[in-house]
Amino acid sequence: MKKTVLTTSLLMAGVSLTISSAFAGVDPLTQVKPADAGWGLNGAPDYIVDVPAALIPATGVLDYINTTIEMPFAEEKWVKSVQFIPGDKRVLHHLLSYVVATEDADREFDEADNVSTVEFLEGFAPGKEDPTTFPENTGVKIPVGSAIRMSIHYTAMGQETEDATRVGLWFADEAPEKAFRTYSVSSRGGREDAILIPAGDMNYEMSTNHMFEEETTLYSFRAHMHYRGKSMRASVIYPDQTREEIINVANYNFGWQPTYRLDEPMTLPAGSRVVVEGAFDNSQYNTGVPDPSEPALGGLQSWDEMFIGYFSYTDE
Repeated sequence: MKKTVLTTSLLMAGVSLTISSAFAGVDPLTQVKPADAGWGLNGAPDYIVDVPAALIPATGVLDYINTTIEMPFAEEKWVKSVQFIPGDKRVLHHLLSYVVATEDADREFDEADNVSTVEFLEGFAPGKEDPTTFPENTGVKIPVGSAIRMSIHYTAMGQETEDATRVGLWFADEAPEKAFRTYSVSSRGGREDAILIPAGDMNYEMSTNHMFEEETTLYSFRAHMHYRGKSMRASVIYPDQTREEIINVANYNFGWQPTYRLDEPMTLPAGSRVVVEGAFDNSQYNTGVPDPSEPALGGLQSWDEMFIGYFSYTDE
């Protein structure tokens, strides 16, 4: 019998697949390779942070990896743009990066916490592909004697692979006028065990809020939930109790978690309260639910749940 040779290319969700021996006993999954990616801004970054390579097994539950990389700069730097290029984004659930003092590099903190000695730099999540450039006259400072602390979450996907993510940093020529900051608002107050979504519930609602005590300028918002995430919206209640919508992510998708930048920054007077409201679908009608017959709990893994809104801002 003449052996049939099938050659095809599949490019979807950032994955390149070539099958050259479909009927020769070759497992096509072993031929899948991540698509190549390049720097999205003109020219190479001013500095590239190489995240230590990690071997990701084909199966199993993986703990978060916390790694710290000291910065070699003899003078302070202000970051104006950041880009993450995963070694294999099929297994990189997320990567969060923070600027910390070297002596605090090993301090434990939760990604939903807001720690005064830790400055959020940027993060990678599904759908967040492009470089992030901070608004004009803003930036994130890397003082002398700092390190980049990274919280990395890998998820096995049926094929052993290696990830060696790179983080590109572009620096401002001069110190900007304001520091660009990110504040996370979480319904669980930093603890996952505060979330319990009933089995089969199609519209389990959740909300949280935070008051900015100083005048604040909002620039962007990012919603973060897991597979059961259905919607998330953010609004502001001003000191005079009037309310204005900031953004409405009406159809949340775990595979699409970009940062939504406002067309025009919003200036919030001191005492303004930002409110985050959302809903989960833990029913059979949500194809992403692992088991709709079971309640969903908060937790770190993708099959658990989170409810976090990230606001990026400057203050006076």
